[in-house]
Amino acid sequence: MKKQSILAILLAALLALTIFTGCAASTQFVSADSAPQDPGASYNSKSEAAAAEMPMEEPAAAEEEFAYDTVATTESGSGASETPEPDDSVADYTAKIIYTASVSIETTEFDKAVAALESQVQKIGGFVESSNVTGDTQYNDDGTTTVVNRWAYYTVRIPCEQFESFLHETEGFGNVTSTSRDAQNVTSAYTDYEARLSSLNTQEERLLDMLAKSEDVETLIALEQRLSDVRYEIESIERSLRNYDMQIKYSTVDLDLREVEIYTPTVPVRRTFSQKLADSLSDGWNGFTRGIQNVILGLASALPALILLAVIIAAVIVCIKKARKKRRAQKAAQDPTPPQDPQ
Repeated sequence: MKKQSILAILLAALLALTIFTGCAASTQFVSADSAPQDPGASYNSKSEAAAAEMPMEEPAAAEEEFAYDTVATTESGSGASETPEPDDSVADYTAKIIYTASVSIETTEFDKAVAALESQVQKIGGFVESSNVTGDTQYNDDGTTTVVNRWAYYTVRIPCEQFESFLHETEGFGNVTSTSRDAQNVTSAYTDYEARLSSLNTQEERLLDMLAKSEDVETLIALEQRLSDVRYEIESIERSLRNYDMQIKYSTVDLDLREVEIYTPTVPVRRTFSQKLADSLSDGWNGFTRGIQNVILGLASALPALILLAVIIAAVIVCIKKARKKRRAQKAAQDPTPPQDPQ
């Protein structure tokens, strides 16, 4: 009975303790939920927790990244605002080019075209290197002569900076039937000549120094011979360089100027059969009459010589006849024949 009472008391005490503990926990839970929360404290707590969980970046890596970003920013900024300076060797390079051209022109006003050509060449600072004007002689019905179908061949030298503009100006001289141009790059040969000339000048200075110090006669003779050869090579190279400079500074243009009555069409023209036949008959008749005229003129020019030749031939024939007659008379005197009696 006594044991049962003690057990009952213990169970009652345990139950009371359990109830008390549950009430205390419930009260603490309700207090925590009902208390106002500080957003800043919560954010700081979460940030600190996240910072604690994240691994810290090494200072060296951070500095390296900062340095890389700085350099990249500086390079991109300088690239946008500055341009690379040109190399002096590239800036000093000048191509040595010789320009030449050949132009064929037809004109119906020959004298005017020739005057305009020479005037234009002089105007732009060029000069005529060579020229030749020729043509055919035509004899008129009134006894006068006229030069027709004239040609003019010009070789002119034009300042290189005026080369293209002059070729454009040739279109005003008449009908340009053909144009060809050429550009010869002689930079490599020119620089080789310059390098060779510099080397020879150095050799000349050394030879002169050796001549001043040498006292042996044979050595002096050999040095003078070598110096003479070096100076000859120097003069030859300088002459070649001057020739190059002249050709580079003044471009060469060959012009063929021809007088015509009708311009050659630059665009093909279709002709009918009747037109072709008429042109053929006209060309044939003109050629025939021109040939007859040339034959008559040739005979007329040879007439004095023909008369003289006829006189000489006639004199020779007369002399031959006289000689034969004389020989017959002598033969008859040596062998007389008796007269025959009449029957």
